Amino acid sequence: MKRLGSRRVRWVCALTAVALALMSLLANSVQTINDKQKVAKMSEKVKTVCVGRFLIDLPAQAQVAIRHGSVGGLDISSTDQESEEAFAARLRETERGMAGAVNRDGQPSLEASRQLTVGEGQGKTFVFNRRRTKVLEGDGVVFSENLALRGMLRFPNVSITGDVEWIADRHIDSVTGILRRVRPLASGEIPRESGFCLEHALVQDPYAHANLESVVMFAGLPGHPDVNIVLSSMAGADPAPGLLARNADAVAREPVFMRLAFTHLREGAHQVNDLAGEQLVMRVREPNFTTGYAFQWEAAGRPDDVYAPRLKLELEAGVNPVAGGRPVQSTLSEEALFALWDGILGSIRLRPHAPVAAATPAPERVALGTGALAGDACPQSGWWQCADGGNGVAIFGGQRQFIKQGQRMPQALLLPPQTMWQRLRGVQSSYESANATLWSLADRRHGARVAQPSGLAHAIAASEPGLVPAAAMPRAHGEVPIGSVAKTGMACPASGWWRCEDSHALDGTRWFAAGSLLPAAAFRAQFGPRSTAHPACIHRRSAWQLMRHAQAAGALDAALTGTEETA
Repeated sequence: MKRLGSRRVRWVCALTAVALALMSLLANSVQTINDKQKVAKMSEKVKTVCVGRFLIDLPAQAQVAIRHGSVGGLDISSTDQESEEAFAARLRETERGMAGAVNRDGQPSLEASRQLTVGEGQGKTFVFNRRRTKVLEGDGVVFSENLALRGMLRFPNVSITGDVEWIADRHIDSVTGILRRVRPLASGEIPRESGFCLEHALVQDPYAHANLESVVMFAGLPGHPDVNIVLSSMAGADPAPGLLARNADAVAREPVFMRLAFTHLREGAHQVNDLAGEQLVMRVREPNFTTGYAFQWEAAGRPDDVYAPRLKLELEAGVNPVAGGRPVQSTLSEEALFALWDGILGSIRLRPHAPVAAATPAPERVALGTGALAGDACPQSGWWQCADGGNGVAIFGGQRQFIKQGQRMPQALLLPPQTMWQRLRGVQSSYESANATLWSLADRRHGARVAQPSGLAHAIAASEPGLVPAAAMPRAHGEVPIGSVAKTGMACPASGWWRCEDSHALDGTRWFAAGSLLPAAAFRAQFGPRSTAHPACIHRRSAWQLMRHAQAAGALDAALTGTEETA
C-alpha cells in the first residue's frame, strides 16, 4: 500500500509539472502572438526622423528626442518650448553675468558682444573667459591662449544655443559662421538641401565642419517603458576595433558563470542598404530571474568623410525606467522584438540631398544698429555712425562714414573746437580717445552715398498745379522721348536723370521726380580771396535735358530715402 501511494504521488507530481510546462508554453505562445500583433500594428504607420545626415523610420507613436549635437567643434542645442520673452530674458542675463565676471588674469571676462542676424533669427555672440595654459611643444613649453564662445539665436518658435569651451582667436570667425548656416526645421520636416540635422534645426552646407559632426537620437515606445532605442552618428572618430571584436574581448575577460547568463542570438556582418556593418543580438538572464535583450548594429565609417560616420543603432528591452533600478522583465517577447528591430534597422539610409552649389552664398544682412569696435573687420558695407564726438567735438571725416565690408573699423580722430588763436593761424588740433571707437550700422547701402556739391538747388513739389501750364505737366514715360528739354520752373515731364544744358553749371546730371519743379542751375561765384562772407555759389535759370528714364527700383529708392541721386 505504501509503495502504491508513493507511485501515485510521483505520477501526480509529474503530471503537474507537465501541465505547468504546457501552460507556460501556451502562455508564452499567446504572449508572443499578442506582442507580434502589437508590433505589427504600431509599425503600420511610421514617421521618418532626420538624424545628422541619415534618415530612420520609427513607429509613428514613438517619442523622439535628439540631443548632444556638435558640428565643427560647436555644441548646439535647441528648444521649441521657450517663449520670445523667456529667450530675451535669458540673453540679457547671460550678457549681464559675463560682463560682471573676470577671467583668471583679473581682467573683464567678456571681450566681445556682437549682434547676430540669420534670416528671421536674431541674437548675439559672446567671446569671453580668456585662459592661458602651458603646452609641451618639442623640447620646450609654450603658452597657449584660448577663449570661450557662446552664440544665442532666436527664430520664430525655436531657440538655438551654440557653445565652445576652448577656441583660439583665429577660429572664432569660422565657428561663428556655423551659426550663420543654421535654419529652423518645422515639426516632422525632412530637409531637401544638404546639411546636418539636429533637433528643430538644420546646419546647411557648406560650412567649416572640419569632418567633426555628432548627434544622438533617443526614442521610446508608449506602453513599453523598458524598451529604449538609440541611434548615434559620429564623424571624425579615430579608427577603433569593431563591434564583434570588442564583444569577443569582453567575453574573454568574463568568468564562466557570467558567460552562462548571456545567449548570443545573432552575431556577424550585416549590411544595411549601402552601409556595411556588424550586428550583435544577446539575451540576458538577470540574477533577479528577469529576461532582457540587447540588440546592436554598428558601421565603422571613414574618419575623413562626413557622409560615412561611425553609426550605431541600439535597442534594449528589460531596462528599468528608474535610473539605477534593477532590471525588469521585457514587456515584448523575443520574436516581437526581432520584428521591431529588423524593421527599424532596415530603414537606416543616407538622406537624399541636393548638390551643394558652387556659387558663393549671398552675404548675410547685418541688422541696423549692430556695433563694431575700431580694429574689427567691418561686417557690412554701409554707413556707420560714430559714438564719439558731440558737445562741439567733431569727427574727422564726419560723424557718419561709409565703410566697406572687410575694412578695418577706424579709430576716430576727434577735432575739438578751435580757439581764436587757432582760427587766426588756420590750425586745427586733434586727438584720439584712449578707448576703441564704437561704430554702429546706420544705413545698409552697398555703395557710398554721392554727396551733391554744396549749393545745389533742390527740386520742389508743385504745390499749386493749377499755376503750371498744361503743356508742362508730367506725362507717361513713353510720351517723353530721351533728349526732351524742359526749363527751370517747369514741372518735370517724366521721372529720370536730367542733365543741365549749361556746361559751366555745377549740377551735372541729376535725378528729378515727375511733377517736381525743375530748379535753377548753380554756378561758382567769382569773388576775391578775402570775400569769404559771400556765398560760394549763385543760381540762375537754365534748361534741362532728359538723359535716361527712371527705373522702378530707382524711383522707389528715391521715394523711400527722400533724397536726390547725383550721377
